[in-house]
Amino acid sequence: MKPWGVAAINVAGSFVLGAVAASAPLPPRVKLLLGTGFCGSFTTFSTFSVDTVQLIQAGQAKKAFAYVMVNNVMGITAAGAGILLFAPKLKL
Repeated sequence: MKPWGVAAINVAGSFVLGAVAASAPLPPRVKLLLGTGFCGSFTTFSTFSVDTVQLIQAGQAKKAFAYVMVNNVMGITAAGAGILLFAPKLKL
């Protein structure tokens, strides 16, 4: 279960970072604090990396590949969703 919990945290953190990046009303320093401070400490790239290596060492290469794909594809998707949901709407 451990690797999948880390994946869930990474995906959630990607969504929050996308939302923070897209939030126009936030001053740049607040974005920096939330982005690097909160999201940086909340997400766990180093744990993701170690978990992946440990899965491979345990002979679970398919599970390691799935774990990498979930972290990357879902993380990028979540960041995009955060940006789309929190970006200022264009006025025509």
